[in-house]
Amino acid sequence: MLAFRLLWRNWRSGEVKLLAAALLLAVAVVSGIAIFTDRLQHTLMQESNALLGADKVVRGSHPHDSDWDAAAEQAGLSHTTATHFSSMVYAGEHMHLASVKAVGEGYPLRGQLEISTVPFAVNPGQIEVADGIPAPGEAWADSRLLPLLDLQLGDTVAVGEYELRITRVLIREPDSGNPFSFMGARLLMNEVDLPRTQVVQPGSRVQYQWLIAGDTAAVEDFSAWLEPRLNAHQQLVDVSANQRGLGRTLDTGRRFLLLAAVIGVLLAGVALALAARQFANRHVDQVALLKSLGTSSGRIRRLYFTQLFTLALVASGAGLLVGEVLQRFVAAGLLQAYQIRLGEATLYPYAISFASGLICLLFFALPALWFLPYVPPMKILRRELAVSGLQLWLQVALAFFAVLLLVLLFSQDLALALSVIGALTGVFAITGLLAFLLLRLSRRLAGGAGSVWRLAVANLQRRREQTLVQIVVFATAIMLLLTLTIIRTSLLDDWQAQLPEDAPNHFLVNIPAHEVDDIQQLIDDRHYQHQPLYPMVRGRLTHINGVELSETKVAREGVFNREANLTWTDTLADDNKVVAGQWWPQWQSRHGLVGVSVEAEMAEQAGFKPGDRLTFSLGGLELEAEIASVRTLDWRSMRPNFFFIFEPGALDEFSPTYITSLHLPAADKAFINELLRSYPTVLVIELDRVIGQIRTIVNQVSDGVQLVLWLTLAGGCLVLLAAVTSSIEARKQEVGLLRALGSPRRLMLGSVWLEFSVLGLLAGIIAVLGAEVLLASLQHWVLETPIKPHVLIWFAGPLLSAALIGGLGALSCRSAVNTPPAVVLREAA
Repeated sequence: MLAFRLLWRNWRSGEVKLLAAALLLAVAVVSGIAIFTDRLQHTLMQESNALLGADKVVRGSHPHDSDWDAAAEQAGLSHTTATHFSSMVYAGEHMHLASVKAVGEGYPLRGQLEISTVPFAVNPGQIEVADGIPAPGEAWADSRLLPLLDLQLGDTVAVGEYELRITRVLIREPDSGNPFSFMGARLLMNEVDLPRTQVVQPGSRVQYQWLIAGDTAAVEDFSAWLEPRLNAHQQLVDVSANQRGLGRTLDTGRRFLLLAAVIGVLLAGVALALAARQFANRHVDQVALLKSLGTSSGRIRRLYFTQLFTLALVASGAGLLVGEVLQRFVAAGLLQAYQIRLGEATLYPYAISFASGLICLLFFALPALWFLPYVPPMKILRRELAVSGLQLWLQVALAFFAVLLLVLLFSQDLALALSVIGALTGVFAITGLLAFLLLRLSRRLAGGAGSVWRLAVANLQRRREQTLVQIVVFATAIMLLLTLTIIRTSLLDDWQAQLPEDAPNHFLVNIPAHEVDDIQQLIDDRHYQHQPLYPMVRGRLTHINGVELSETKVAREGVFNREANLTWTDTLADDNKVVAGQWWPQWQSRHGLVGVSVEAEMAEQAGFKPGDRLTFSLGGLELEAEIASVRTLDWRSMRPNFFFIFEPGALDEFSPTYITSLHLPAADKAFINELLRSYPTVLVIELDRVIGQIRTIVNQVSDGVQLVLWLTLAGGCLVLLAAVTSSIEARKQEVGLLRALGSPRRLMLGSVWLEFSVLGLLAGIIAVLGAEVLLASLQHWVLETPIKPHVLIWFAGPLLSAALIGGLGALSCRSAVNTPPAVVLREAA
């Protein structure tokens, strides 16, 4: 009970309020970011899963096992099917090679079908969300299928041996991330009508899909059960596998959000350590009094531990409540501004946010209080007696262990944790030396300056140990905020570069050799931006160095379990770079074989290297080639890219067709109909729909990243304010004494402003160096982006740091300067 009475006494006297406020702030900032990040991450993943129409999809050339339906239902998952194939469809004398999709009840599981009664509808009032799928005997047609076949709503179209009545125009659908979906205008039908068409026969080129959706954990558990049961012709894909560029964007965004939570944890720990240090210093006299009354060291330790533990429970609970309100406020703003409705968070961020308060207290606050039981009773009479605290190296070690533990709890990413810890270690290793040197330099520069400068520098020199601690604290906080700001900016720039406005948005495939010149001329006449027309042959890799591919390798390596697009060219594309071997002009075969260049990521997974021999099957004919080079490429470029590029002339005898990509303005969409009327065998993949959905999701990720950044910056500013406030008490007595001796108010306020400005400038210089170290580590090991310097922060960082901390210091000391000297001295005593 004594511990609770002391806690209440300390609370009423204000002694514990700063510590409680720091702990509440710590948990509020951490929980606000963690809960919001968790909600945003799950919401964005569900939004992006609309590109699949489900959370995960089994794709293959064979239907799924019917036993999986019962297993999915038992696991609490929704499921449905979709069958994709290309087929000629007829209406009167008109015909078109359409992309037909037959879907089952419940489709789509994620996203929605948008339909209209008006072709090419863009007005929201003309578009409605479908509440189901086409009824048996009916079909929904893509807008451009209607003019191609001269159809009106209510007309019939023949698919194989069965006629379907067109009842709606299909405006938008999920699964548009699958390029197979847009080889020809879409026709959506009910799967119960599929047998009546008699189109799907043995040997038909059909893609079967089995879609599942549900709770994230249940989907992952079911996926682990399902994967061993897939055959060699089936593949389980999610949005990351289906859209590599989008998958990387979501993963990078997730890492940024985790990094923001980690930085929130670090800032909170710094604030708590400062508050605990001040709390301990103000309780030395109280402990000395208790010791003089016969209280043992163990009893004192239990008293303070009970007080802090009780305080931690109350403040963590209150901080969690504040964080919950804060993240809901941000989520409401997100809904109003961007129409993004976040889902509910899981229990994990609540649990670790509450636990973070206890962890911060244990590893940041207790070391600062550890010396209290060793305060000698004579301290109450002899104020000059020194008290030995916990050794500095041990406090630093405990703090770093807490950082590592919290980073791992929040991010569950070892690379991120080690990058942050490694960068902080390097920063702290040089901070002491640089701060000491900069302080000496500032003393020399102030030698011939005015009284305000001399007083400010004298204060810094007199409290050198405290000054060094403050520089470390300010430098760490500013370093983390600079790091977060730079990463956010570079991420947004990188995402915008992935999808420029003039990116290719249509692929033309299956162009016969005799039509290449005519189509090239047609595109050039319209002045459309386009890529070169690449020859293309379908082929399957069958042997590596004369050894047939194993079933395990075929099942695991996606490019091996299907036919790949093979091409040949003498010109290396702009986004391709040779990283091993040589390109054609310099390459010479070791085995007298034709040369082939392979994509780097696939080569690394398969263990390919220059000089290896690969055997391909092309329409039943074998071709053996030697790896001449390994090259990287940008899959996000929306250009034709290939795993295998052969040397010129290597595949001339295999009757190639051609492929290209072009940027087609939205206003010229009718060009596709004109092209297909003149060249009906050409297949068009309409990536503008894919790009539109990806751009929407990327914008949502960007907005979420920006909101989290502002939330973290607000927390950082509060921590800086707490750090400044914690040092004000030491200056009050000095301010009061100088005021009593007649020092003018202007001199006192100016010296305080200059003192904190110098602190901010020194901290800013160190923070910039630390930020560059941390950024290089994160860019290389975590975000996997090129390492580059950030010249802007070299100048802006120190200046902004000096202005911010100088302003906060002057604002915090203003009350002491304006208060009569007698009052200040009485309070300081």
